Amino acid sequence: MDNTNWKKTRVIYWSDELNDDFNPTLKKRPEIAKKYKYKRNPFIAFISYYLFAKPIMWLYCFFHGVRVEGKYRLKSLKKTGYIIYANHVAIADAFKFPSYVIHDKRVNIIGYSDALSLKGLCPILKGLGYLPIPNDINHMHELNEEIGRLLNKKEVILIYPEAHIWPYYTKIRNFKSASFIYPAEFHKPIVPAVTIWRGKANKKPKQTVVFGRPIYPDPDLSPLENKQYLHDQCLLAMQEIVRKHPQVEYIKYIQVEKETPKDI
Repeated sequence: MDNTNWKKTRVIYWSDELNDDFNPTLKKRPEIAKKYKYKRNPFIAFISYYLFAKPIMWLYCFFHGVRVEGKYRLKSLKKTGYIIYANHVAIADAFKFPSYVIHDKRVNIIGYSDALSLKGLCPILKGLGYLPIPNDINHMHELNEEIGRLLNKKEVILIYPEAHIWPYYTKIRNFKSASFIYPAEFHKPIVPAVTIWRGKANKKPKQTVVFGRPIYPDPDLSPLENKQYLHDQCLLAMQEIVRKHPQVEYIKYIQVEKETPKDI
């Protein structure tokens, strides 16, 4: 099956809900250098985040008609760090939260190492709050420490648990529970957020980000039990948001049988 021309055909065929990726800018995912440090340089971070990226990305979101609903739900979280779990349905997902949706806190994004393949941009990306997922145990330990440090500074961590981009998708895909170990271990609330697609049929739709209510770890559960509990509650909350908001289906997604390797 060929999905390379989906922008013209407006049809995407999928077989693996957890692993199929339709990111049109998908790059190779390099290993993180051994000397890579997650802690950002304060000066570069300020310049990159507030004086460069945030204004430009804000303008992009404004002129592309991005809207936000349910932001009042975040008021109770002003004095704590928290983790947003969002569906992954557009390239703009990478910057709309830190530049346009959240204004009172810094937003740090956990993502694959694709962006590290862009030479010379590593310091800037780090300043923007980009936290690449490592391949080795040592770097994973450093990532965990940095996440805890940022949450204790009352900053926001943004995670896309679906992991892969499905452009203009209007449902919530099943996702793994692995990333929910962070709020479980650091005892921080999570906030489900869903991008829905609004507009008229046969026209490119616009985005509305809808926040659900904050979900807190259960103090009577262990970290591993809370990991599964938060995953289940977040998935249900995101699915409920989708049920309550009619959407425009701009890209038609068709499920097909998973291809099996042919015998040689």
